[in-house]
Amino acid sequence: MTSQEIFLTARRQRGVGLIEVMISLVIGLVLLGALAYFFLGSQQMNRTHDDVSRMQESGRNAMEVLGNAIRQAGYRLDVDQPMNGVAITGANGTGTGAAALPDTITIRHDPTWVADAANPLKGIEANCAGGLLTSDNDTFDSLSKRVVNTKQIEYVFSIASGALRCTTKLQDATNTTETLVDNVENMQITYGIGDGNGAITLYKAAPSAAEFTQVAAVRVSLLVKGPTPNVAVNNSQAYNYNGEDVTATDGFLRQVYTSTFTVRNQTK
Repeated sequence: MTSQEIFLTARRQRGVGLIEVMISLVIGLVLLGALAYFFLGSQQMNRTHDDVSRMQESGRNAMEVLGNAIRQAGYRLDVDQPMNGVAITGANGTGTGAAALPDTITIRHDPTWVADAANPLKGIEANCAGGLLTSDNDTFDSLSKRVVNTKQIEYVFSIASGALRCTTKLQDATNTTETLVDNVENMQITYGIGDGNGAITLYKAAPSAAEFTQVAAVRVSLLVKGPTPNVAVNNSQAYNYNGEDVTATDGFLRQVYTSTFTVRNQTK
């Protein structure tokens, strides 16, 4: 083999240089970084979507429960008889703005009448604890009217431990509290006071005892919190609640849901 052939063979067998290896490593790291970025971004988007869906579900369920109860407030088995007590009352949470403590609202109405062979003249209905409550006005007076029912469906809606809760009275008058909807952080309520002619004159957060008997509408504002910490908002989110701008820095998403419900059965 000539010296020229030996030289050409050595050139063909030369390995990869250090610079080439470093360039390949850099390119590989850039590609891996891009893939990790897109993977984490996709994962975060999915978690954000799940949190938003959960908040929407909580807000919708809470409003449905509250709306159904508020619309029933004041219902009576006999519209010609007065109601035993007040259809709607409430307690205003202390504080102002977004820092105000949650309000509570109490709803009362007669059990809805159903065709029940065992109680053909009574109202019977399950409350939010699942207990059946039966009216006691199953007799008629001389004018063929029901006597005033004293066993009413009574709900007290409140916020505790980050959930919408319902306290109700069972048939034996004991109180039972049930968790209805999770991830509800606050509830602020204002009451539309009617003038008796179908018009609402003003909304108040803390009506007087006389004004509660004139409530024609109830406006409910819920602050719903996401179920998991979510860094999609860079650990901060701006929102407005109860008339105040807030920036949350705990990494949880939040949404505000507000609805107004008509009170159909007020006697005044």
